[in-house]
Amino acid sequence: MAEPLKILIVGAGIGGLTTASALARIGARVEVIDDKPEISVAGVGFGLRINGLRAVREIGMLEDVLAMGHPAPGIDNYDSEGNLLSTMSYGTQDEGLPGCVTMSRVAFLELATQHALDNGCTFRMSTTVSALTQDDDMALVTFSSGDQEEYDLVLGFDGLNSQIRRDYFGEKHAPRPVGGVAWRAGLPNRRKIMQPIICQGHGGKIMLTPLSEDLMYMVLTVAEEGRPRYDANKMAEIMHDRAVALTGGAEFLADALEDVRHAENVAYTPYSTVWVPYPWFRGRVMIMGDAAHTMTPYLGSGAAMSIEDGVVLAQELAKDQSLLDAQLNVMKRRLPRVRAVLDRSIESMLEEFDSVTPEAYRARIEHLRHDEPIANEYANRLLRMPY
Repeated sequence: MAEPLKILIVGAGIGGLTTASALARIGARVEVIDDKPEISVAGVGFGLRINGLRAVREIGMLEDVLAMGHPAPGIDNYDSEGNLLSTMSYGTQDEGLPGCVTMSRVAFLELATQHALDNGCTFRMSTTVSALTQDDDMALVTFSSGDQEEYDLVLGFDGLNSQIRRDYFGEKHAPRPVGGVAWRAGLPNRRKIMQPIICQGHGGKIMLTPLSEDLMYMVLTVAEEGRPRYDANKMAEIMHDRAVALTGGAEFLADALEDVRHAENVAYTPYSTVWVPYPWFRGRVMIMGDAAHTMTPYLGSGAAMSIEDGVVLAQELAKDQSLLDAQLNVMKRRLPRVRAVLDRSIESMLEEFDSVTPEAYRARIEHLRHDEPIANEYANRLLRMPY
């Protein structure tokens, strides 16, 4: 009987943690390291659409995700004055699954960590890879602690600024700014909204997403060149002012915008993308998730793509084939799918930002009223495709 694969995952984010469980469930011995002292994540909430829900079902997390999250059947699009433009569905409830479930990022990480532990994974926090050498039989990793371990496979799930990508794939794949930024804050759900609301403003949008009956989060996205630094003590006021500028001071959403003034968890994130072309591996070192394909969040599938990566890798490693064949089959299944989602997410961002002048704004409103529901249905069908 062959020895179980010994796999190191670098990065304890959404993709790394879920992949740990996926690999442990096929019998692999999995160790997860992270440079942070504890499991944490930037941002407030996120959603998993049909593809992400299928993926967490594969690793035994679905019931807990559904219990923790908030089902969101669709999105209501409004103009800056509060006129309803269109209601877009997240798609049919394939296989009895909701079209989308929104949830707290931190709560999901806590859940994914517990699942990884329950599946026998081990963790080293405040730890990085200091050196790595490999041959045909194994990869030898030296940790920042000075310890050394041998692994059959090393997976870089260490995100946008991946050390593994930089060290083993080169600086040419460094993140590229795409001209947009997001402001995020958790807020009370005073309106008791049950599904996301998008308000198209002049040059960007405001999105309110429920996390529960009492809590929601706001995301404000706008075009912004460069990488300005803002006073941390003024972030809430700056986000408020940006939102007011987008809506032109209209009363619609004024209550939520006032709550932003008192938010204590405002996050500012310039958008960057990463695309590493074929292949995502160099021998026994492989990058996945945001380390290989960071995308804008306009299809709400960045996290789901990372989870899918790990599920597909586990499926291929479970087959009677060599590591190289498993890696090649992962690339065959993942490359065209992830590229299609990444490209569409960037296109959606640019379409949204092209609404600054009065003429462009009116054209954007007409697009949201008539054409966006069809574009949304394309995204639904793209995400529902097998991975």
